[in-house]
Amino acid sequence: MIPFANMARCLVGLLALASLAVSGERPFPPLENGKVSLLAAESPYVLEQGVVFSPSDTFSVEPGVTVLMGEYAKIMFRGTVKIHGTAEHPVVFRSLDSNTSWNGIHFTSMNRDFDIKNLVVENAFRNSVFRSKGSFENVRFENNYYGLWLDDAPEVRLSHCEFSKNRYALSVRAGQVSIYDSRISDNVYGLFLESGGTFVGDKKQVASNSEADIRSEADELAKQGKRVNRAIWRHLETAF
Repeated sequence: MIPFANMARCLVGLLALASLAVSGERPFPPLENGKVSLLAAESPYVLEQGVVFSPSDTFSVEPGVTVLMGEYAKIMFRGTVKIHGTAEHPVVFRSLDSNTSWNGIHFTSMNRDFDIKNLVVENAFRNSVFRSKGSFENVRFENNYYGLWLDDAPEVRLSHCEFSKNRYALSVRAGQVSIYDSRISDNVYGLFLESGGTFVGDKKQVASNSEADIRSEADELAKQGKRVNRAIWRHLETAF
């Protein structure tokens, strides 16, 4: 005899899968033998929780794939990453519910370069690059709290990228970001450079942001003889 509680949970799970099937959305596939493949013909996918790819795992995604993110969803890449959409059919990561955020996409590939082309990232709390290097080409960060946060990132290249409607579009805590033919406009804050961050590129690419285009922690605090209070950032994140 199957306990009633277990039967109820099974029914809830089956109903959830049925609702996804009816709406045309597929659950994000689990890692099998260290691989995940996302196919355009089976898009959109729904990711409800976090997924972490180890350095030995393989992630492949076809152009035109959309992944809809639940409130607790995040994707973390610890190894080599290639996401290649096309201009006509970009890969899209956005929230399942446009009124809520998800946890974002994170690159912690260490000494392995990432290579991202024709990607759209929307409605995330924070997208980050930590102790990694690589390139974003034709990538759009839109309506995120932190569009892209770089920390201890020795070299990140942004080419033909766009940041819009983010709270903090691009933040560099430590490392170097190089920007070519990109646009950081229509955000609350455009570019924020902490004392360990370096910007390479034409600053005219950062313009028309509502509160500030470019802020440099080193310049601001040097004038005041102060150091940054990291608790402020933690308070912002907790309150979000």
